[in-house]
Amino acid sequence: MANNEAKTNEEFEQTLAECRTLFEKKLHDYGASWRILRPQSLTDQLFIKAKRIRSLEIKKESLVGEGIRPEFIALINYGIVGLIQLYHGFSDTVDMDNDAAMVLYDKYAQEALELMKRKRGAACGSAHTPTSS
Repeated sequence: MANNEAKTNEEFEQTLAECRTLFEKKLHDYGASWRILRPQSLTDQLFIKAKRIRSLEIKKESLVGEGIRPEFIALINYGIVGLIQLYHGFSDTVDMDNDAAMVLYDKYAQEALELMKRKRGAACGSAHTPTSS
């Protein structure tokens, strides 16, 4: 079981690294323009991505050649942006340079990753822990 858990943790880490790479590329192109987004705007973006995933699942095809994976990556990145905004508030201007944005991204991404690992570990442990009746 430990081998499966290690493999899953490695997959979590690889996926998060992929998300980080895309976030960093977009940050390079657009800066921290997301700093002006209010919580409702981020909620809308998450909803739009979730609807897009559902549409791709139902139709089983994409007219623009995208798959579901990029949409999930966007959900992860919007979620991390949401955490940053939740704890640091939104701004009327872009008030953060790219380095500071990446520090915050890494902080909240790592916290989310550790939470997922703990929950997975707890779930795996509870599935194999005998209970007394």
